[in-house]
Amino acid sequence: MKSALTRALTVFVTAAAVTLAGVGVATAGGPGGSGSSSTTSAAAEVQGLRDQLASRADNGDVPGTQATLARLDPLLSDLAQGKRYSIQAAAKDSAATAQKDNAEARKGVDELAAKMAERQALPPVSALLNALLQRVLISLSALVNDLLGGLPVPVG
Repeated sequence: MKSALTRALTVFVTAAAVTLAGVGVATAGGPGGSGSSSTTSAAAEVQGLRDQLASRADNGDVPGTQATLARLDPLLSDLAQGKRYSIQAAAKDSAATAQKDNAEARKGVDELAAKMAERQALPPVSALLNALLQRVLISLSALVNDLLGGLPVPVG
């Protein structure tokens, strides 16, 4: 439990550092990308939903987690298919991976929600949510990094 929480916190801190370091200088130049405002907007939206997802999972908020995962679906679809945002190919690939991980997490969270009444001897909901969402949180952090052009994460 502690290692999963530590990993999730590390991913969160890394994503936040990448976002804060790159918001002012992000560009989507190169093949398949154009303009910084589209990229920065997409990164900010993904980061906001990712932070909301992590917070709700830490609080054991199953309905809130379901709602956030549902809000991620159309955004990740737009990013993966290049419908609404002009982003680089690597970011589209990251979005496709995050979309797949999001779908798997949604299934797991939906199953958890259905079994809430019979979960007397199971670990706390927050631990189960963190375990279910770990891959999607990592994918979303990678997507933010790709959207911001792979800026280096400041150390120390």
